[in-house]
Amino acid sequence: MMNIIDIFNKRNKTNNKIKLLDLLGFVADIDVKTTNFQINQEDYDSIKENTFETEIDLENILPVADPKTTVVDDSFLFNDRIDSTPTETFNPTNITLQIQKVWSDIESRRIWLVPTFFTVIVLTILFFGLNSYSNYQTEQTVVKEETNTVTSNSNKLIELLPTLIEISTNTFYSKYDVSNASANLQQLESTLIEYKSTLETRDNINFDEVNNNLNHIFELANDLDLVITYRILNSEILIYDELPTDEDEVDINALTIQLSNIIATSKVNYEQLPDLNEFQNHKNLVDIAIRTAEDLHGRYLGALRNNEFDVAASIVTAIYLNKETELGAFKTSLSEFNENALKIYDNFSDLP
Repeated sequence: MMNIIDIFNKRNKTNNKIKLLDLLGFVADIDVKTTNFQINQEDYDSIKENTFETEIDLENILPVADPKTTVVDDSFLFNDRIDSTPTETFNPTNITLQIQKVWSDIESRRIWLVPTFFTVIVLTILFFGLNSYSNYQTEQTVVKEETNTVTSNSNKLIELLPTLIEISTNTFYSKYDVSNASANLQQLESTLIEYKSTLETRDNINFDEVNNNLNHIFELANDLDLVITYRILNSEILIYDELPTDEDEVDINALTIQLSNIIATSKVNYEQLPDLNEFQNHKNLVDIAIRTAEDLHGRYLGALRNNEFDVAASIVTAIYLNKETELGAFKTSLSEFNENALKIYDNFSDLP
């Protein structure tokens, strides 16, 4: 009979292995069947009655099971269980293998990664380059259209110069017409300034010739503006209402104030008259006419106070003649300027 102590030892070893598997997180599939090791009550009682010496004898008589065989069998079961679980995840070398795998993937992809990266960079540069070129072409087109518009407007306004010259130098036209002519001249000058600012963007033009032409146009436009200013100021010099020469119509105090205002206004406007070659003689004559008119006004008022109405009438005629003389010189200056301006205009060429 097998030694009972060996049987218990075998059970304890098996139970310990099962507990070890449980601690390691594995499911223990080993079921120890205790029915094979059941001992009947009589044998157990007899065993209890054995002495130490009897047990020694039993060890010599009963066949003892080879513990190595049992351990091998249990180890085989244990090894089968271990082999059936993915224990390789606990192997530290797996991390190195994963890193090597990632590195090998990068090396394998290097063949297509570098060309792809280079292609993306080239396409990006081409995209921005084409976009910049397209924007530049669009801007150039807009600039060219604006330049053409400015050129067209400038040439149209230059064509109006003969009309503006006529309005500015003909006393037939009213102050309203002269004011409109002045507005058109300002528009012409601003358009020419804008045109001149675009010369650097123009190709295939003679800059010296164009600049020379522009300078002459500016000079004529400026002279026309001065003529209009001259004409407006001169229209307020020695302007009379009808002067009374009859005793019943004379209010000497009111007439004195009126004549004083005419002289004062004439002097102020005379000082503001611009300098023009064609109007230099007239300007000198205006100075003489104002001083003459001031003297005639005093004589006229004196004759009225002395009831010398015939003398007063003669002085009034002299006053009017003084104004007509000044006005005749003014018309002559306007006519001279008209001729010179038209000659200058004939030498103009269209702006390219």
